Amino acid sequence: MLLVTGAIRLLDQWQAHPHGLMIILISYALTGLAFLVLSRFALAVPAVLLDDCGVGQAMFRSDKLTQGKWLILAALLAKSLVGGYVAGMWPFWVSSYIPATVPLPTWFPWLLMAVSIIGVTVAEPPMFVGFALLYLKMSAHDSIAAKASTSQLAPHS
Repeated sequence: MLLVTGAIRLLDQWQAHPHGLMIILISYALTGLAFLVLSRFALAVPAVLLDDCGVGQAMFRSDKLTQGKWLILAALLAKSLVGGYVAGMWPFWVSSYIPATVPLPTWFPWLLMAVSIIGVTVAEPPMFVGFALLYLKMSAHDSIAAKASTSQLAPHS
């Protein structure tokens, strides 16, 4: 929110006077960039779960393993956002085919919301597999590089 407000004020100072669609585009772009930067820490969860790292150590490990992996992180992030959106909106899209003449119970919107929450809860963990696979690939690559560098330092007999 602060980034968006700052960007809009900056554009206002440059006499751009953003409004409507421009504000929406700025909001989505800056929010997407913020999520992309935060996704550098997405490998911390697999580090905690798979390698039994502490939280702080997992954050640093995630940051190290994701250096230069911006396109992969962007693809995984987009997959997760789009998949979560589709899973959450699916009950509402399906219910839009119910004719307006059909009387619905007063609790029906609550049912849609519950199904939406369940859908996102079921859809997100499998989409998180991509981050776990990236972690496994990068940590294996990292350990191979570490073994190679230590074998070069070891005295040969």
